[in-house]
Amino acid sequence: MEKRLLQLFLLVIMALALVSFGAIEIPLNNLGDLNVDVAFQLALPYFFEQKLQFGEQVVFTYGPWGILLTAFLSPNTLTVVLLFRIALVICVFLALGNLPNRDSDRHSRIVFLSGAVGMVLLWMTGQRDSYLLFPALFVAYQRFLAVVATQHITKSERSIDPLLSIALTLLAGWAALAKFNIFVVSTVAFLLILIDDLKRRNWPLLPATYVVAILVGWLGADQSLVNLPLWVLRCLDLSNGYADAMAKGFFIPYSAGLVAIYYMAVSLIIFSSFAVAALHSWSSSAVLSLIFTLFVCAVSIKHGMGGNQIEQSLAVLVAVLWFVCQLLFISPAPNGAPGIKPWRRFGLTAAITALVFLAMVGAKTNFPIVGPHQIVADIRGNFSLMVNTMRGIPNDTWNGTLARVHRFWASPTVPTKQTIDVYPHYTGLVIGREGLRYVPRPAFLSLNAHTFKLALLNAGHLEGISAPDLLLFQVLPKERKVNNRHPALADGPSWPLLLSQYVPEHADDEFLLLKKRDLKLHIDRQLLIEADLKMGERLVLPHGASNLLWAEVDISRSAAGELLHVIYKSPHVLLESHMADNATHSFQIIPALGKVGFVMSPLVQNNAAFARLYQRESLPGDIVKSIIMSSPEAPAFFWKSTFKIKLYNLKVDLRP
Repeated sequence: MEKRLLQLFLLVIMALALVSFGAIEIPLNNLGDLNVDVAFQLALPYFFEQKLQFGEQVVFTYGPWGILLTAFLSPNTLTVVLLFRIALVICVFLALGNLPNRDSDRHSRIVFLSGAVGMVLLWMTGQRDSYLLFPALFVAYQRFLAVVATQHITKSERSIDPLLSIALTLLAGWAALAKFNIFVVSTVAFLLILIDDLKRRNWPLLPATYVVAILVGWLGADQSLVNLPLWVLRCLDLSNGYADAMAKGFFIPYSAGLVAIYYMAVSLIIFSSFAVAALHSWSSSAVLSLIFTLFVCAVSIKHGMGGNQIEQSLAVLVAVLWFVCQLLFISPAPNGAPGIKPWRRFGLTAAITALVFLAMVGAKTNFPIVGPHQIVADIRGNFSLMVNTMRGIPNDTWNGTLARVHRFWASPTVPTKQTIDVYPHYTGLVIGREGLRYVPRPAFLSLNAHTFKLALLNAGHLEGISAPDLLLFQVLPKERKVNNRHPALADGPSWPLLLSQYVPEHADDEFLLLKKRDLKLHIDRQLLIEADLKMGERLVLPHGASNLLWAEVDISRSAAGELLHVIYKSPHVLLESHMADNATHSFQIIPALGKVGFVMSPLVQNNAAFARLYQRESLPGDIVKSIIMSSPEAPAFFWKSTFKIKLYNLKVDLRP
């Protein structure tokens, strides 16, 4: 009776607390409220409905089914997301209640209760990545757990139901197309299952089901199969550059003490997984579980440390720790080698300590555990939305949100339907505009065009036949910059093309509206300076009010720096610009974007300065006289001793 009541309680909570199911209301008091997170979440339903091709037309770590994770949903996407989340709730609930009964009924209740509490917390705190990862985590660990149990336990037991495994696998394949980190973890999970199947000469039913789910999900989103590997490759490039792009300093935004506790927690989780392998005599399944745990921990570290999103990695690590503890509870073979048994005690001690450390980290960060009143309000809102959706009652939150966003830009009247893109990220301003059709560049947020390849891909888009008729352009003011990036790094390689192929059509307090020229103008570069410099060394630039200086800066890590970057992250690099009016400005430089090139002088800090580029006019406050590159928080060994810089005179033929 006790177990049944617990199961009922869990099902009700999980069913009603479908976190951020609908198109939520957000405060939109000014343009700053329309931040990058809101911009991409507004764009994802639009991409889904317009059937834009991911990997080709859209490059983002969210995939064609990113609507499964977004907090904003259009009326046309509500039903399909609702069906997915109901299926997820039912399968996760059944999986938790179907845990193997290995030692006793009491043990089964303990395992069920701990998993139930953990999953409810993940649901309530809104860690969507975590609960979309759960199907793959459950299938993988339960496979390893069931095989280990079969090898070591002679008591009667029940493993997870095969049909439930297939259902979870189908959900895992569907969820993998929502976000790239879910895709990577899920794919590795089923690859390891495939290895185990081949070793045991079993039919690879679950890996095959996962592949089918991926293909059906991709086609179901009206995507071309040709673009699936392209999406994977470009997401790898985007993900590999994320740590450099988000660099804020070695211990920013997290203190050295918090980082140390976090790494100790991860190390203890890994130690527990080694204890599992030792406890079970390094059997193949135990080793595969170890490999999988190491991989998930590595992904979590890069997400938490490199991406400055430690809160999201905590939930994944707690789930992994729970699965590892299940493997620790399985008894070794009766004839196990002497000295093996203590590994269980060591592993459990490490696991408990790791859980305490994770709780300490969560308590010192903005882990979004909301109060009971907010939880009840969210549940009521989600329940009402689900009922209305199933009854066919339309929800106007989406259109209302777009209407409120549109207030921040007064769109000029256009004679015919025009295509438009927006720089750097205010997608909501152009989605759903009468007379305009949003046609994004591949890396549709300038913030995410942070690698050499992606920056050039966006520039190439402007030279193609799909280049938009209009561009809504803004140089972000200082208070809205991300990590104080240099303003010319926002799609820097596209700037010469903006000058040669577009011309200002309209200006207001926030934006420039650029219109495509009838005839492209010629771009030419003349090398002025090529030098090797050290960090902190000053370089005097060629002067002249009409000079448009293009810079390419090649900053590379040393071998030791590469290692530290892999296991932790990189410190930021700063460019200090000394101006003709004696002012000094300091901005962050992303190494990959410095290498691909950007406009160094004039220093364009606002829309008016960008408009002056068309007239080759510069104020003294725009002209850069000299520069100094530095990386104040970097260890002395991190960067190579010198970096290379090339300066060009950039000419755009402005004659009619």
